[in-house]
Amino acid sequence: MGSKQILTAMVSLMRKRLLTVMLLMACHGVMAQQLKVMTFNIWHGGRETGEEEGPQRVVDVIRDSGADIVAMQETYGSGERIAEALGFHFYLRSTNLSIMSRYPIVDTLDAYEPFYSGAVRINVDGQEIVVASNWLNYPIDYWDIFEKGQSIDSAEWHRLQEEKNAGTLRELLRALSPAVENSKDIPVIICGDFNTGSHLDWIPETRHLNEGYIMPFPATLLMERSGFIDSFREIHPDPLTVRGITWSPALPDAFKDRIDYIFYQGSILKAIDSETIDTHPVKYPSDHAAVLTTFEIQKL
Repeated sequence: MGSKQILTAMVSLMRKRLLTVMLLMACHGVMAQQLKVMTFNIWHGGRETGEEEGPQRVVDVIRDSGADIVAMQETYGSGERIAEALGFHFYLRSTNLSIMSRYPIVDTLDAYEPFYSGAVRINVDGQEIVVASNWLNYPIDYWDIFEKGQSIDSAEWHRLQEEKNAGTLRELLRALSPAVENSKDIPVIICGDFNTGSHLDWIPETRHLNEGYIMPFPATLLMERSGFIDSFREIHPDPLTVRGITWSPALPDAFKDRIDYIFYQGSILKAIDSETIDTHPVKYPSDHAAVLTTFEIQKL
């Protein structure tokens, strides 16, 4: 074979290799799918701003956000109507909790008490995802105490949060442990109104925003230590730059806090964007801001 033929063969081989690399890159791009997940406490079924108009405004907020899956709290009779208007699959766990999805809900999971937790498996174009909707009670209304200009004993406050709020969460996670243990294959997203601030927000740098307090909130610490990522803080790590306040758009004078969360765990899932939503063209229907996180699923 002459030198010219050798050169031609080498160029041909390089072109084939380049084409292979480009095809692999293209396939990788196709296999990475985006999924938008929302957690939304809709405030007494969304009816606080109107028996008919309120739930419709909840529909508007969800539809305009582009959410694919919604973990809902304070559903109270409005869930089926909202899901039907969106054309979503619907799972009602209790009067309080529900989950609705653009994608098929293929199974329900064993979970903690129905008022506090519900979980499903959802098939997102061949990849299953576990999604849980949760609601935790608050053992102390520290927001109201601060609004009144009163102080709190930090040690007692922390004890109550650990015993009551995080205590319920610990039982909730125990019930979901089989799913969590399998999160490498089927990612787990835990959403909800946790009724607690975050240890990532109540830090020395934010004392001036939090009545001078630093509080390592046990519930969010428990989620972190259990391997879950706070999707909003992952995207917005500085609580001074983006606070992510979810309490309360309906109460202008309320003490401001971030108490609604989307946590996740699973190697094929990655948060790429997260935001709070608290507006509507006419009137926002809830006393909680919704949280919307966009994930990328790296399908295997």
